Amino acid sequence: MTYWKENLLGSLFCICSFFASAQEQVAKPVLGTAIPQGRVQVMDTVMNFGRLPIELKDQVRKPVWGLGQNSAGVYLDFKTSAKTITVRYQVQGGLAMPHMPTTGVSGLDLYVQEDKTGQWSWIHGKYSFKDTISYTFSQFNAPKDGTFRLYLPLYITVSWMDISVEKGADLSFQHQKSKPIIVYGTSIAQGACASRPGLAWTNWLGRSFDKEVINLAFSGNGRLEQPILDLIKVEDAAVFILDCIPNLGVKEEDGERKLIALIENAVRTIREKHPQVPIVMAAHSSSDVAHIANTNTQEDYQARSKVAEQAIKQLQDRGYKNLYWISSQDFGLDLESTVDYAHPNDYGMDKIAKAYIKLLKGLGL
Repeated sequence: MTYWKENLLGSLFCICSFFASAQEQVAKPVLGTAIPQGRVQVMDTVMNFGRLPIELKDQVRKPVWGLGQNSAGVYLDFKTSAKTITVRYQVQGGLAMPHMPTTGVSGLDLYVQEDKTGQWSWIHGKYSFKDTISYTFSQFNAPKDGTFRLYLPLYITVSWMDISVEKGADLSFQHQKSKPIIVYGTSIAQGACASRPGLAWTNWLGRSFDKEVINLAFSGNGRLEQPILDLIKVEDAAVFILDCIPNLGVKEEDGERKLIALIENAVRTIREKHPQVPIVMAAHSSSDVAHIANTNTQEDYQARSKVAEQAIKQLQDRGYKNLYWISSQDFGLDLESTVDYAHPNDYGMDKIAKAYIKLLKGLGL
């Protein structure tokens, strides 16, 4: 069988073709190298599935570093003639959360794209969540020369992973370079609470554009902090999406002024390197949802979104171009769209993705 394995620490990174008996296996190199996609350019030579370069370990807060080791938005593109694809891997951390299922927190998702039409199809797999997690994808019809996309888990750190196909089948990894869509955000952008990785709105976005989407979202810790802004500003991006308002309240003393200062600094930082690239600032997606009875929560979300919108308007009035605001009304969430009012379910993820797709297509992406 054809086989690929990567170790988190980078001590083992090979693509091999195994054959002969289980007791006498011989390895041969296979052309192509697997480079996880959905990460900043500086990570291209790092053999793990994390999202932050080691240089940032001492620059970011501990929770940001830990969440940055989660594989949210990271994916592998490959071509294969296989009729069965088996993926085995181990993870660090809990497999599920009270409000998010195992298949979303620590599961995989496989799609295949028809090269000529660009149409995506989903391939469901048979999974087993044990000490070593396994997914087997079989009995599927894939277009000839189609490109497979394997999304990694949203809320957990992958220690190692191997991909195998049946004997005689080829397996070659793809890596298309493009100007990426950069997303800096919170738990909602990291993927909470999608039922599987492909339904996180950032991954949904990636299937709608011929571009990488780089997910730099950190649950509870998307706070427009300088080390992350400095990391993303060096990217030759197609657009920068700042979706941090869910983690930036205005209730504390001088909260409004602090939030405005953070937004202004974020825009200035990006504009140092990218004077024309579009920047999108998003409201809290649940700022204005009808028929939610918990008024205190809604008032809080509305207040922070209102301040953020005012900050963007002030920057626009001061001459900042290609700066855009996306509102809660644009997202269009309703009382059926979330798990706990803050975090969207799959239906809510669909709404958020469609709002971003509409905006970005209007910008010519």
